[in-house]
Amino acid sequence: MASPFLLALMPCGLRNPFKDSLYKKFPQYVEENGESESMIVEGNLNYEKSFYGEIDKTESLDMLPDILITSDINSLHHKRFLDKFLNSDNFDVIGHEINESYTIAGYSHPENLFTMLPCNALVIVADIRKFNNESLPQYWSDLLDPSLEKKLILRGDKDFFCNAVFFPFVRDYGLESLSLLARNTAVGLHPSQMVKMINSEKTEGISAFVMPYTFYKNVRKRENFRLIWPKDGAIVSPVQMLVKKGAYEKYKEVIDYIKSEEMTQMLLSLSFPASDDNELQPLNWLGWNNIYSTDTGAMKSVMQNKFFESFAGDFVVV
Repeated sequence: MASPFLLALMPCGLRNPFKDSLYKKFPQYVEENGESESMIVEGNLNYEKSFYGEIDKTESLDMLPDILITSDINSLHHKRFLDKFLNSDNFDVIGHEINESYTIAGYSHPENLFTMLPCNALVIVADIRKFNNESLPQYWSDLLDPSLEKKLILRGDKDFFCNAVFFPFVRDYGLESLSLLARNTAVGLHPSQMVKMINSEKTEGISAFVMPYTFYKNVRKRENFRLIWPKDGAIVSPVQMLVKKGAYEKYKEVIDYIKSEEMTQMLLSLSFPASDDNELQPLNWLGWNNIYSTDTGAMKSVMQNKFFESFAGDFVVV
């Protein structure tokens, strides 16, 4: 099989719509069976250990396609890749401003080597029956309150919880905050399982969920479950594109479409970029200064270990 010129590892809520839109726009790259060997679009989590693990070890950019789109804070943000590969000799400089919320948050890469695409924004969904108006969480730090012991659900499974959530907690409240967050976490679930749990009203003992805004849009029990857009901003799980040096001229039409108003409107219909009632909302982005000053690869292991030292919750399939 020929190597793809585009590989997109997308958030699960974005994978299929992005793939369908791209394949419809560029049918010349699509086979009769409806798939493409030239433009591969997959879910990001499936490649956490395989593809990203290889990036951590590679000595060459040959393993990367001409256009690479990835999600979350991954191996491309690790110190080794930033120091060894991320420069204008290796990648085209392509800027992309999405909207004012992103500009205020400082989402764009300072050298435009990453082209930052609409993000996955993580919010709090609270069962208002478990709170009075004064006690509803308003800031991320409110999730550390002892009154919420074993009453939270985060994205997680038996050996992994969401680093995109952990990074800003460590930045703002210190590493010990993960011990408090672990104490308050009852269960680790995929966001689709959270929505299923809410809609089937099987939420006994649970007060709040942390999930992508895109999944909140599927919550039907709005009379009991309220979206909380924290005052310190929805946590940003980024989506970014890298274009190898010289590839922009070769695939200009494809890259321009990914950045186009048409694509932006399609993503907006899926709540990428996320907004509440189409108003600009604050975003809580880890920040490029933090990424460059932190060995994020090493920090991931530290954060996971710290969390699991205090986590005594369960893992269930609903």
